[in-house]
Amino acid sequence: MVGYKTALVTSLLALGLAFLLMREPPLPPLDPDPWWGPGHRQPEDVTVRPFKIDIPEEEVEDFHKRLSLPLRLTPPLERANFTYGFNSDTLVKVVDYLRHEYDWRKGEKRLNKYAHYKTRLEGLDIHFLRAKASTQYPKDVKVVPLLLIHGWPGSFVEFYDLLPLLTAPQEGSSVVFEVVCPSIPGYGFSQAPVREGLGTKETGQMFLKLMKRLGFEKFYLQGGDWGSAIATEMATYYPENIIGVHLNMFGSLTTGATAKLLLGSILPEGLIIAAKDQNKLYPLGETFKWILRETGYAHIQATKPDTVGAALNQSPVALAAYILEKFSTWTHKKNVFLPDGGLLQEDFPISLDVLLDNVCVYWFTGSITSSMRYYAENFSSRNSAFATENNPCRVPAGLTAFPQEISNYPEHLAAHKFYDIVSYTDQEAGGHFPALERPVDLAHDVHRFVTAVEARRRATPA
Repeated sequence: MVGYKTALVTSLLALGLAFLLMREPPLPPLDPDPWWGPGHRQPEDVTVRPFKIDIPEEEVEDFHKRLSLPLRLTPPLERANFTYGFNSDTLVKVVDYLRHEYDWRKGEKRLNKYAHYKTRLEGLDIHFLRAKASTQYPKDVKVVPLLLIHGWPGSFVEFYDLLPLLTAPQEGSSVVFEVVCPSIPGYGFSQAPVREGLGTKETGQMFLKLMKRLGFEKFYLQGGDWGSAIATEMATYYPENIIGVHLNMFGSLTTGATAKLLLGSILPEGLIIAAKDQNKLYPLGETFKWILRETGYAHIQATKPDTVGAALNQSPVALAAYILEKFSTWTHKKNVFLPDGGLLQEDFPISLDVLLDNVCVYWFTGSITSSMRYYAENFSSRNSAFATENNPCRVPAGLTAFPQEISNYPEHLAAHKFYDIVSYTDQEAGGHFPALERPVDLAHDVHRFVTAVEARRRATPA
């Protein structure tokens, strides 16, 4: 009893200190007109140019030549499966598929299904695709703009099963979406910056300029992974432009949420963290152990991205192993204990062709190094992606938690960052890539959230 009282007093003191420290800091300032391109600043070309994915045949031939080289792989440890990373026996099978069955031109044709464009922003050519709303929808259904943002090691390729569900009417929804999906600078067909400093906040400012250039002064956001971080920054910095933000990966490193997280690990279940949310966070030691085991890549990319990038950019086999390992582990935590990481299982939720389409976008654009530099920019002391954690996001938020996500926060912890949570959904299945794994569930949640926000807007017109 004495120990419990001591813990309770300590907890109350800690919470009191946390709330004292929770004063809202000013938002870090941003240069409103930076120049990330090569050379000296030039007049901005504001044209929006159609773009078609059409990789030159000599580059495709080079890709196959490199694939045809003899493999120099180390045999896997017995029964290690994917716990040491990509199992080399499985990699042999993937390479065999790449050599003899995979067809980039078929993937290229699929990716050109939607209209692609490029436009110059802050000195960089930024790529985006645009999926227009269906022309067939009831009169009471409203077309709303949505900025859809990918992460790493994904790309716009992730969204091809999701887009038809967003642009067409869905049961119970009062909206259809006009979707703009840009590639983050340094990813895919978007040009990489030539100097340091372009992180999530800077990307958010650039994407706001993109949407305004396309005629959208107000719009919705959706994102996961880096897309979630960019969307959160945009909603925090530009509440006058963002109608609502929907995230499938989210957290809260605010002072108050962090205090509750730590205290909930030592106090009785339900006192701070609800019983139904215990498995999202605890036991804390096991959660941290899993995060540490699965985030070694992030430390490398946040410190020495160019070193590992030099190796990956030389070999499509190495690149495939590095990227596909994340799709294995991040779709289900148990996949590390399978010989093929689940990737070759019939019930794996993402087809191997789609996974390889994504790998090939990184390969043919030579963007793996610049994509990994994004970690270095966002984890640097001068430009931390976490600098705005204690700045509240006041726009309407929709949060959806997939159980195999890298980390999930309960609603009441997320509320320390997101002050107006309109919807919070605990999904039954799915992981880090729901647009690929569970597109129907993700689309339904986006529709439900935006329908609720639109109903509220109608009830309280500006």
